[in-house]
Amino acid sequence: MRFREATIEDWDSLEVFYKRIYRKNHPLQKKEFWEWQYGDPKYGRAFICLDNNEKIIGHVGANFCDGIAWMINGFLDEEYRGNGVMSNLYNLARNYYPLAATAANNLGLGMYKSMRWYRYYDLVRYVKINPSIKEKTIENVCKSIAVSVDNWIVNDSHYFQQPTIKGLQLSDGSRVVSQENVGGLRVVDFQNIPFLEEQAWELGYLWMDYITSWNDVITKQLEKREWVLDHKSCIPWRLNPIIEGYFCDITFLSEKPLDNNLIVHRSYSDHGRIGSL
Repeated sequence: MRFREATIEDWDSLEVFYKRIYRKNHPLQKKEFWEWQYGDPKYGRAFICLDNNEKIIGHVGANFCDGIAWMINGFLDEEYRGNGVMSNLYNLARNYYPLAATAANNLGLGMYKSMRWYRYYDLVRYVKINPSIKEKTIENVCKSIAVSVDNWIVNDSHYFQQPTIKGLQLSDGSRVVSQENVGGLRVVDFQNIPFLEEQAWELGYLWMDYITSWNDVITKQLEKREWVLDHKSCIPWRLNPIIEGYFCDITFLSEKPLDNNLIVHRSYSDHGRIGSL
């Protein structure tokens, strides 16, 4: 087996791999998205393991933000598990930055436990529904809308250059992603919460959400303004396609202790890839 960084020259093999392991229309099955996620070493890299026939049998991605390699897109063919393959892939990422993760399924959690990683309080997602909606059901709230927001569009950061998303900076300076096909506005950075709410409802959005780490003190302000944890609302986390009753359950881990003041930002990991939600 061989371990190395992937480049765009590997695209044909990567496409076969991604189509084999992921659902249809996963963002990584598009070359443009891969180049955004892993094509620039300032923002991320993909690491692969190849068997003796040059077939990709293992993969780990890293999203680089704030001096941390946020691990994503980890997969290893079942017959190779338990042989240190993932450890070798993580070693390649470790050459860049210390490692952390904000998404892990049960298999991943078992791996991180074996690696003796630190586990923090899970990430939280807050939701607010347009108060003009009287009957707050998924049918009334998670539906396509038409809004006029072309004057607010921005693509001045790597996150907002992500294919398939529409990044906006509203007049108060808050930065958001418009997901009009399901009626929502996804908050990336707050400036003025009351003003943001007023502008969002005036534009015609039906709901907003915000994902962060538990220690983000802005959540106290959100709670005072009647934002609620997502499982107390009707807005599911999975929205492409809509999966009713599926709410935020994202575990936050790191290999080494992190600063207590670190706040997990929406852009840190693949939970911020709007196209995959």
